[in-house]
Amino acid sequence: MTIWEESQIVAEAEKYQGLVLYGKPSLVNILCRYFSARQITVQKVSYADCQEKSGSFCGSSFVPMDQVGQESADILVFALYDPHEKEETELAGQVLAKSGCKNIAYIDYGLMAELGAREHVHLDFVCAGFVKCGTSSLHRALKKRKKIFLPKKKETLYMNWRLKTEDAPERFNSIYFSDVKEGQITGDIEPSYHNNADGIYECYGKGTKLLFVVRNPADAAYSYFKMLMRKTLDKRQVNYYRRYFRYHVNMFDDYIQDYIVTESNARFKYINYIRKYEEYFGKDQIKVIFFEELIRNTEQVMNEVQKFIGIKPKKISSLPHSNEGKTVSRNYISARINRYLYHRDVELRSVYSQKKKARHEKCKAFLHKYTLVENEEKMNPSSRAFLDEFYKDSIRELEAYCGKSLEGLWY
Repeated sequence: MTIWEESQIVAEAEKYQGLVLYGKPSLVNILCRYFSARQITVQKVSYADCQEKSGSFCGSSFVPMDQVGQESADILVFALYDPHEKEETELAGQVLAKSGCKNIAYIDYGLMAELGAREHVHLDFVCAGFVKCGTSSLHRALKKRKKIFLPKKKETLYMNWRLKTEDAPERFNSIYFSDVKEGQITGDIEPSYHNNADGIYECYGKGTKLLFVVRNPADAAYSYFKMLMRKTLDKRQVNYYRRYFRYHVNMFDDYIQDYIVTESNARFKYINYIRKYEEYFGKDQIKVIFFEELIRNTEQVMNEVQKFIGIKPKKISSLPHSNEGKTVSRNYISARINRYLYHRDVELRSVYSQKKKARHEKCKAFLHKYTLVENEEKMNPSSRAFLDEFYKDSIRELEAYCGKSLEGLWY
C-alpha cells in the first residue's frame, strides 16, 4: 500500500499496536518527529544504511530491520524511500522483504518532502554550489538588500548535522533564521551543498530555486586546494606537510593524483551535480552563474540573479571583495592546529551559545597569527594543462546544458 495523503498516515498508524519506521535516515527522522509531535508512539526505528546503529531517536529505539519481523505480528512498518536513489532503494527493499514483516506501508516521497519542509523555515532560494567560485562575494552583495534575508554567517553546514540532532529543524530555524521579517525573500548560501539535492528537497520542498556559481574548474580546484591547506578535516591532506614540511606548490600535484584523478573529489565536474538537482527540482528552477561573467558584467548578472529569486532588481555594479584565500598553514604543526580549529568551527554550527562561538572565534584569530602564512604561488603550468584536459568533457557538457559557449571565458 502506498500512502499519498497526510490523513492516511495517522489513520493507518492507529490500526496497529506497534509502529516501526524503516528506510532512508533523513526520512525516518522526519516521520519520527511527525509522530512525536502528535503523541503517537513509535516503538522502533531502523536506518536502511546502518543496521548496527544503537541508541534511540525521539525516544524510539534503533533496531536492525531483520529483527523487526520477530517483534510482533501486529505491527505496521512505514517504508521510507527516495525513488531517485534506485540502488539504495532496491537494497533496502531486499532487507525489508527478508525481515518477515507482513504489514508494510510506503509513503510517497513527495509527501515526505512536504512534511520535511513544514519543519523548516521557508527558503525561496539556495545557492548550492560551488566552493571557491565567488559565493562569499555573492552572499555579501545580496545581504545588502533589505528585502533579502540571509544568515549572518555564510555556510550553516546544516546538511552535515541535520541527521545527528533530534531537534535539528528547530535548532536551524532558531540559530539562523529567527530574525526574518514578513515580506522578505529568504535564502541560504551553501556552496558545499553541491551533492545535497535530496537534502534540500526534503528540507525546503520542491518550490525552492537553486543558484549555482561556477568557475573555470582548474582555477577553482587550485583555490579549493589552497583552502584545504589552511583548514581541512582530512588527516591525509595535513600529512602533505610532513612530506614537504612547508607549503610547496608540488603538493597540489599530489592532491590531483590522490583526489581529482581518483574522483574522490569530483565537485568541479559541475554538470554532474546540476543534473542531479534537475531530477528533484526541474531545469526552470535552476540558474547557473559564471564567476568570470559575474566579475566582468556585475550589474547585468546581478540583475538576472535578483529577478530569478523573485525580487525587483536594484543596481549592484560592483561586488564586495571577499575571501581571497591567500593564506596556508605555516608548517605541519600549524596544519594540525588548524585542523582542530576547523573541526571545532564545524561543531559550533549547530550550537545555540553565542558565547562559545565568540570564544572560539577569538581563540582562532589569535592562533591564526602564528599558524597561517601568506602564499600567492600559482599552480605549475603542467598542472593547469593536465586539469584543462581532465575537465574538458565536463565543460562541453555544461556548455550544452546552458546553451552557450565558454570559449574566451574558460578556454
